[in-house]
Amino acid sequence: MTAIAIPPIAWPVDREIPDLDWQPPAGTRVISADDHWLEPPDLFVDRMPAKYRDQAPKVWRDETGTHLECEGRNLDSVGQNLNLTQGRPGMGNIEQRVPDMDAEGLDAGLIFAQVSMALFSLEDEELMIAAYDAYNEGLAEFCAGMPGRLYGVGILPTIYSPERTADYIQKLKALGYVAMQIPSYPRAERVWYNGSKWDVMWDAIEESGIPLSFHIGENPNYRGRGALGTYLTTGFQPFRRLWSLLTFSGTLERHPEMNVIFTEGGISWVPACLYDADKTYRQFESEMKPQLAEMPSYYWYRQCYATFMDDPSGIKLLDDIGPEHALWSADYPHPESTLGESRGLVKSFFDALPENQAKAIVGGNAARLWGI
Repeated sequence: MTAIAIPPIAWPVDREIPDLDWQPPAGTRVISADDHWLEPPDLFVDRMPAKYRDQAPKVWRDETGTHLECEGRNLDSVGQNLNLTQGRPGMGNIEQRVPDMDAEGLDAGLIFAQVSMALFSLEDEELMIAAYDAYNEGLAEFCAGMPGRLYGVGILPTIYSPERTADYIQKLKALGYVAMQIPSYPRAERVWYNGSKWDVMWDAIEESGIPLSFHIGENPNYRGRGALGTYLTTGFQPFRRLWSLLTFSGTLERHPEMNVIFTEGGISWVPACLYDADKTYRQFESEMKPQLAEMPSYYWYRQCYATFMDDPSGIKLLDDIGPEHALWSADYPHPESTLGESRGLVKSFFDALPENQAKAIVGGNAARLWGI
């Protein structure tokens, strides 16, 4: 068989957005459930309390990209060409982001961090919380530059002291946040999401009414031959473990009003995971602790969601996933994003699905979930 040469996809900084002569049906809102901003060098300069001013995280840029340092350590992603991920000017500049969103046909987007999730590795918890105070203030200001179009995802930094969660969520609400996140896989020696200590955190999250997001790739680590391709290929479907932990521990069952979004892991993993979870529960039911009132899949359909960009297998399995549980995203402006292809992808959903389902996954579900 003769190999077919496939031209490489341009890096985000070089991508052109084609003028596609197509508009979605009337009443459609196109909302990306996962976009990013590039933290500015002055993010922590004036926002940190005086006692932490000298210890504040440092964001700095050079010809190799934007870097993050704190506690005398470089917190960059090891082995990554930062400019390839961060290079699109609209990532940190409102004036340059607007034309990109308009050309891609995006009405709104949920905005996640680029480098700041690495601050969860800090040893000084009070410094970490002060840094996330500054981050959340800075992101709220950035999104205010495009009201009604950019919605920041606030970072909830209380995983090490879950009893502080309720008070911190009030800070996020005061800043106008309708979305928040915690790490998908925090440091295991310090945090076990299924531990009883964290019940107070889940209680506060449910009580807040703010949906909770988890995002892939918080601690990428590339080493050795083939590490980048291996990490990315496996890293884009990492949520089977986390969803299972929240389900089998009874965390979802005990918090029926808590909505959980698994971000950038695609949707095609969901049907097989639900099948395996239900089968496992039936086979080992007498040994399950705690005992669940329903089969594991019930809790997915009651309160869980996942985002995807371009997932043809997931679209074919949409009935098994639940069309109301799938959220499309552009992932602006990463190399794996749909930058330059967003409008065409949205069109493909309307070509392949009933109109009501296409409207739901490209924005209707997001609008309902986050109240935007």
